[in-house]
Amino acid sequence: MSVRMFRAKIKEDKVETAEKAAKELFAAIEEAKPEGVRYSWCKLADGRTLVLVVDLEDDEKNPLLTMPAFQETMNGLKNEWISEPLSVEPMTSLGSYRLFY
Repeated sequence: MSVRMFRAKIKEDKVETAEKAAKELFAAIEEAKPEGVRYSWCKLADGRTLVLVVDLEDDEKNPLLTMPAFQETMNGLKNEWISEPLSVEPMTSLGSYRLFY
């Protein structure tokens, strides 16, 4: 199992676009119901920083990568919406209630 946290600072004029894209992305994920992945986007209190958490059962297989909605959203995030470089950090879960298990 692999858990990673991504932090993305969104340009002020792209916050609404990113939030709309997130809703559309999660609707597509709900419809596809991919196995072996848990995924979340959260917005911090500053209104511009997004924290994305992905938990993969198999580090070699990320089923989200095959989804057009995911590819499109990640393209927008990386190439249009962020105001500073995306940071990625591995995480180790010490405990969880219905979040990672």
